[in-house]
Amino acid sequence: MEPSINYWTFYFTVTSVCLIELLTNVNGHGRMFEPPARNTMWRFGFPSFPNYEDSELFCGGIKVQWQDNGGKCGICGDPANGRRDHETGGVHARNITTRSYPPGSVIDVAIDTVTNHGGRFVFQMCWRDSWEVKETEECFETLKLKDGSDTVSVNNRPRAGLFIFPVQLPPEKTCKKCILRWHWLSGNNWGLCPNGTYEVGCGPQETYRNCADIAVTHDLGIRGPHLLEPSDYRRRFLHR
Repeated sequence: MEPSINYWTFYFTVTSVCLIELLTNVNGHGRMFEPPARNTMWRFGFPSFPNYEDSELFCGGIKVQWQDNGGKCGICGDPANGRRDHETGGVHARNITTRSYPPGSVIDVAIDTVTNHGGRFVFQMCWRDSWEVKETEECFETLKLKDGSDTVSVNNRPRAGLFIFPVQLPPEKTCKKCILRWHWLSGNNWGLCPNGTYEVGCGPQETYRNCADIAVTHDLGIRGPHLLEPSDYRRRFLHR
């Protein structure tokens, strides 16, 4: 069954990314495709309201985040001083579980960086068992990657591409209504460093966040797809 499941996930991913190019003309930045996040799951056929700017969940932008809100960001990427459309109860949080995984498994998380701003990725989980429980910053804990690291640097990766990361789920934890969060602290702005110099990557930077509703149970679960290397994926299927 697993090859069949991976095939369909692969098919929907290719179709969705191609639709982005056909239906939108957005100077986007990044989004989580696998597991499908609240802002992107509509592209995969889930009954959710479309978000045509699904690659721009960056806390309202660097000015809104740092000048207006003192560095604060919505839990799932919305502006801290605006509507929380991607949090529980928001228009894009539809109480739909997009993926299920067994405890202790390694899942493949796919991030589409429309424009790579450098910096680092962090993957976090809010372990909950009810749709009624609102996510908070305190409920999220950092997940480790397969190699044991807590973060992923994207400074030396291609300017754009679909990046796939193996994320380790802890073997002892389960949840029926988990929230997997991708957190991207970018690093392409010029700013003041702690040592008093000015360099790219110092000072306030854009922050991106996407949240996906998943389950981690001993029931039937699937891994994210083991697809191609990001460069092969783009070259063969997107011609970008």
